[in-house]
Amino acid sequence: MLWLILCIIAALTWSISAFIDNYQTDVIFRGKTPQGIKVLNGPVYMTIAIIVGIIFKIQLPSLPLTGFLLLSGLLSSIGTIAYYAALEKEEATGATIFYQLQPVMFLLADSIIFGDIITPKQIIGFFIILLAPIIVIFSRHRRKSRSIALHAALLLVLYVFIATVSAEIAVRSSANIDFKIVFVLYLFGRGFTDCLIGLIPKYRKRHKYVLKKTPGKYISTVILNQSLCAFADFVYRYGLVLGVAAIASAITNATQLVLTFTLGIIFSIIWPNFGREKLYRHVVIAHIIAVVLCVAGIIIIQ
Repeated sequence: MLWLILCIIAALTWSISAFIDNYQTDVIFRGKTPQGIKVLNGPVYMTIAIIVGIIFKIQLPSLPLTGFLLLSGLLSSIGTIAYYAALEKEEATGATIFYQLQPVMFLLADSIIFGDIITPKQIIGFFIILLAPIIVIFSRHRRKSRSIALHAALLLVLYVFIATVSAEIAVRSSANIDFKIVFVLYLFGRGFTDCLIGLIPKYRKRHKYVLKKTPGKYISTVILNQSLCAFADFVYRYGLVLGVAAIASAITNATQLVLTFTLGIIFSIIWPNFGREKLYRHVVIAHIIAVVLCVAGIIIIQ
């Protein structure tokens, strides 16, 4: 049952991290080019990777396998470009609802690539989960709001797809080599790619402006958040390796959804800048229905 404990810990950690992402996007970057945070994220991730590698005395595998594992981090880094763009338009709870698509993508990938059979019961679960983001999008009364939500939805689906491919690489590679090696190379690949993306002029320009404007908040939240994300990535991916990837992913996402929704209401009341949830009655009801549908669909899939 270690995999279950790890998945729940990852869910809690990511729930907290989601609101830090919101805070960084809306308050520190003021909703303008939050991808500029990658300029600082990159060195932080690479530093964590080096520290972990030294602690566990990591020995690199063959060059082709090393490159393959670095690809996992590269994809994760690229995917977050879409994630940060979506956060400019969507709150943390709404974003988390779209993460429920990941176990569906795991099962589809296992079916297409490895020939696993998808049962009629799982197909029903798929459609129930897919209803959740649709309800969230149509909870917006104004047509303009719906179009913004749809744009954010497409970005989040892209992010989840790329994140699933990244995690699938880690899961399959861990069958042959030590998971700690997989994780360190993933972190390094993500950090290195963040550094490269941070060279984009508009990202670098925004980073310099924010660093000059609020250096203390900026640096401290980045170090805290990336440390939390690295920890969550480790326990989650290790949980995927120990359990069945689709089921472990489903439980993690369902738990994260409930925790994020609960924390979103609490934070929005006591600290609006951190929570940023829209607590209109129809929006809250739509999110509650979406949470119930996601949890129900995930239970059916299992």
